[in-house]
Amino acid sequence: MLLAHYFAMLPDILGNKGLFYSIYTVVIYLLALFCNLSELIKLYQIITADIFIFDELIRNFVITGLHFTSLLKCLFLRSKLGGRIFKKIINYEKQVYESGNKQIVAIYEQVLSSMRRTRNYYAVGILVVVVFYIAAPSFRDPYYIQKGNRTIVVQQMPLSSWTPLEENYWFSYIWTSSAGAYLTIFFVTTDLTCYSFIMFGVCQINILNHFISNFYQYSKDIEINQECTQEESFRILQRELIMMHQEAITYIKELNSALKNIMFLDFVPSSIQLAGIIFQLMTNLNIIQCILLGEFILTLIARIFIYCNNAHMLSVQSQKVASTWYNIPWNELPEDVRRDMVFCIMRAQKPLCITIGALGPISLTTFLAILKGTYSYMMLLMTIE
Repeated sequence: MLLAHYFAMLPDILGNKGLFYSIYTVVIYLLALFCNLSELIKLYQIITADIFIFDELIRNFVITGLHFTSLLKCLFLRSKLGGRIFKKIINYEKQVYESGNKQIVAIYEQVLSSMRRTRNYYAVGILVVVVFYIAAPSFRDPYYIQKGNRTIVVQQMPLSSWTPLEENYWFSYIWTSSAGAYLTIFFVTTDLTCYSFIMFGVCQINILNHFISNFYQYSKDIEINQECTQEESFRILQRELIMMHQEAITYIKELNSALKNIMFLDFVPSSIQLAGIIFQLMTNLNIIQCILLGEFILTLIARIFIYCNNAHMLSVQSQKVASTWYNIPWNELPEDVRRDMVFCIMRAQKPLCITIGALGPISLTTFLAILKGTYSYMMLLMTIE
């Protein structure tokens, strides 16, 4: 979250940042937009060049698409909806720790621990990729282009991006290295934040399942604390659990409404992007290339898997609410509580999910479909070549 704070990706929840922070935010994002625009300019130059370099087109398309979607995620994070989600998470965490319930705190911290491990592995993987890309020109041969009687040598840069002084190698090298590293900060931070948002939904559902599975224990606490009858304690607890479930449903619906179109732009080209990088690896097979591109391929696959796995966990755990309700000794409950429980079970059978636009929910099946699509596109590229 420190990077998200220093690079102005978090919304101004308290509204007390002041004029200086507003100017700082504008500068940060103008610089990011300029770096991404430089990549798009380079893409146009590659397509319209007299001599078409297919390998360079693949490099540009893959990175530019990833950086573009990360900036779109920044718009979501800084939106009013993003601010509401951050507030909700902060307030929920405060309630968890103030409750004094060790079991609830343990469930919450288990999810936090999982997210920290994901953050560390993912951040290290991307850092290695950035270092490899900056060092890559030292190990890659330049492009040799035959133009008439002349052979033009085009040096490869860390990032396929337009530079103001393209004739100056070292200026272009420093420029592209800096632009790539700068945009990577947005790429990594927005991904990790979106992972956390999805896992927060999983955490809400896990805590709800805990309360339901210990229904009689918590109803007994209500009976003692509020000095009411056992039947009334059942009704009070059930109302609270229904409200908890509704809050989780509302949260996921709001999150999905903001993410679904971004996920569409992120996931749909992912098979082509992976196929392009693997194609580069297969057509320029050597040890250095295997290390440089292999690390990048594994990181991108891991990135997609984390999204799919988190969304899959959310769907599975949300449906588990129905079986958790059913597995409590419901035959001992009053008739009206049993009747309301049936409605709770019916609602829980509709899974909570993050979708890819209007194409359908993200799940582990989506991950397999992307890998299958990658193989198909790679075979197509090999055939064209």
